[in-house]
Amino acid sequence: MKLLGRRRFGDPVLRLQARQLTREEILSTDTQELIQNMYYTLEKKRYGVGLAAPQVGKSLAISVIDIKATPTRPHLKPFGATIINPAIVETFGKRTGLWEGCISCGVGNDTLYAKVLRYKKIRVRWQDERAHQREAVFEGIIAHVLQHEIDHLNGVLFVDRVRDNKTMITIGEYKKHYLPKTR
Repeated sequence: MKLLGRRRFGDPVLRLQARQLTREEILSTDTQELIQNMYYTLEKKRYGVGLAAPQVGKSLAISVIDIKATPTRPHLKPFGATIINPAIVETFGKRTGLWEGCISCGVGNDTLYAKVLRYKKIRVRWQDERAHQREAVFEGIIAHVLQHEIDHLNGVLFVDRVRDNKTMITIGEYKKHYLPKTR
């Protein structure tokens, strides 16, 4: 497996509508290798929970999700999925603000962070890495991450969803001001 180069804010590929894949394309060796390399790349980012193909320079409708507990989020239950050609088919309730960042907008503690309004609960339809059609309802952090990743596939960046620019902060400053102090 190989580490894939990440694209940064300003790279035109991040603003493109990603191309949907056919069943044959999903099952191809190239796509399967891309998915494995995306997981490998995501694993190397300490706080990354999702990675979309446009973030590694491929305008394809593929995202990988790998949510796990971290020092700043110790109580998260693990969740992993490959979502291909996803669509949010239903939303529930009102949107609420959660803190969010993106590995395309900084490195380490200098990564940009802000409060973003997202639906707490969504229904998503997608294909998995075996080209099987899936549909499920997700809530909480999983719903939040899925919305972020699906936005990437539609050329939308999280900063486009920030309503209050005063919440913009780096992760380093967020940790300093918003996380409980350890003694």
